[in-house]
Amino acid sequence: MRKQSIHQELFAADVPLVDGIIESITLLPEEVKVYFRTENGAAAVFTFEQTAGVWERRAAGQEIGGMTIRPVHLAQPHIREALLADVETGELTQERLDSLSIYSFLNSWSEQPLLEIAAAEMRVDS
Repeated sequence: MRKQSIHQELFAADVPLVDGIIESITLLPEEVKVYFRTENGAAAVFTFEQTAGVWERRAAGQEIGGMTIRPVHLAQPHIREALLADVETGELTQERLDSLSIYSFLNSWSEQPLLEIAAAEMRVDS
């Protein structure tokens, strides 16, 4: 297993995350779209591809303080356990699990995750 650390990001591509707002979230098969508005009013869409799970805590309308990106083995226990259960039931392969990262949008005040997404990759369109 690769040794990776947690990365806290204040930008995604050229989009500033701090004090931006998650406007809405769209769940599609194998894909999640997060519609985001920056502090200065610019719109961006985060597309998470090959999605294996989403954990959301009333994120729409919430102000963001940044994002963390971490490998699955450093994920919160409830996320790691849910994904491992999917491997055990055959809903997720070990190979696919190993390709995932956990993308977490953080609350600007508490720095706790508001929205966590297990996906193979993230694309940002602004």
